[in-house]
Amino acid sequence: MKILHTADLHIGAELSYLGENAESRKYEVLEVFKNICRLCIAQDVEICLIAGDLFDSNYAAKTFAQTVIQCISEAKDTRFFYVAGNHDPLSASSPFMTEALPENLTVFGTDYETVILDDIGARITGRSFSHSSMEFCEMPPMPQDGLVNILLLHSDFGAAGSVYNPISHGFAETCGADYLALGHIHKRTAVEKIGNTYISYSGCPEGQGFDESGVKGVYIGELTKNDCKLEFVPCSKRLHIVKKLDISEVESTAEAEKLITEKLTLEFGEDYGKHLYKLILTGSIDTPSAVNITELAAALKVKLYFVKIKNLLKPKLNLELLSKELSLKGVFVKNMLEKIKSADEDTQKLLIDGMYLGLEAFNKEVAYDED
Repeated sequence: MKILHTADLHIGAELSYLGENAESRKYEVLEVFKNICRLCIAQDVEICLIAGDLFDSNYAAKTFAQTVIQCISEAKDTRFFYVAGNHDPLSASSPFMTEALPENLTVFGTDYETVILDDIGARITGRSFSHSSMEFCEMPPMPQDGLVNILLLHSDFGAAGSVYNPISHGFAETCGADYLALGHIHKRTAVEKIGNTYISYSGCPEGQGFDESGVKGVYIGELTKNDCKLEFVPCSKRLHIVKKLDISEVESTAEAEKLITEKLTLEFGEDYGKHLYKLILTGSIDTPSAVNITELAAALKVKLYFVKIKNLLKPKLNLELLSKELSLKGVFVKNMLEKIKSADEDTQKLLIDGMYLGLEAFNKEVAYDED
């Protein structure tokens, strides 16, 4: 049978860090779900597994829920199975409790429930969150009668003590599932085998912030009683990209903008501007103040969907010459260079950063939390 596994789209999330783009970004996230449903149609997917947190909360706009349900109903040849997560628990306010559901959608309750699909030889079991937290609950092993067993859970795998339905390695090994489809962790994991059970997190199909950088998507492929061949299929509208850029030797804000644009184009192509960036500027320049970070950010915002800049530029200094100065600054540099020379590689980096921060303190006040 052909399955698609997804989770953690968080439709309706506020995304306030995006400012004026926050509202339109909500609809882009919704569009990702539409594309997943289109993928089900195009790829003749028989079973779509949604492992929780489809909505960021049960108070997402009613129109979002209606659009989701409409998209599912249009993919009429695919059967959708959903377990509610900790963000959108199956409470009285859940859109899955207040809206009319299409025939091809099964929403599992807050106790383990099972659906058998005799026509394709599959058994799907799932359990939804009823509140924003949920304790683990044992279940009998799934029967071994020739049907392909799928277990769908929103869970904190391997995190003993978690309040988010923590399941153990032992549970995965003995549950009797051929495939254990998980949600909750936004970072995709490889499809691994524990005992006779294949298991994975599909990750979120669209990043929500810079802690979710890189390409996002879904798992899709063939599942049989003895084999699981799933491939990762990218489907995100935009990427969150954290990029460290060395802009040594630039002499102005305009030069910095030009160099950054060239570097981003080279790595991400001509449509680099559609993504969201956290740029970490590094390197040594003659006059750090020659690059006005506020002005640079304003110029880049014209070209990039979203950008934030962390400035780690350092002044270009002749440290050996400075260490010979008969001054407090000279003594400071001399002592730091001696410590750096005798330290291991990791400590050297910390000492170098500390030395430059100390040099800044000689010229201006440095904030307590400056980094």
